Amino acid sequence: MMSAAPSADEIVEMLREEGLAELPEGFPVDGDLFAAGMDSMAVMQLIVIAEERYGAVIRPEDAGRENLGTPAALAGLIGRRLA
Repeated sequence: MMSAAPSADEIVEMLREEGLAELPEGFPVDGDLFAAGMDSMAVMQLIVIAEERYGAVIRPEDAGRENLGTPAALAGLIGRRLA
């Protein structure tokens, strides 16, 4: 488990590795993950993975588009929620 917050680029890689979103090469760190196909099931998986990989505690109230909508926003959220 990592203790440092991931970069937005690392988030893009993690989403690809875990199969949560089909992101094209060069997907921008401020690109819309929901427009790229991430759905509510993927969000639930993403929360579990963020907790397992990074030790971040993601609360239900964190699970909105403002925190999970882009790789950059997600990296920021994980950084704020590191246990």
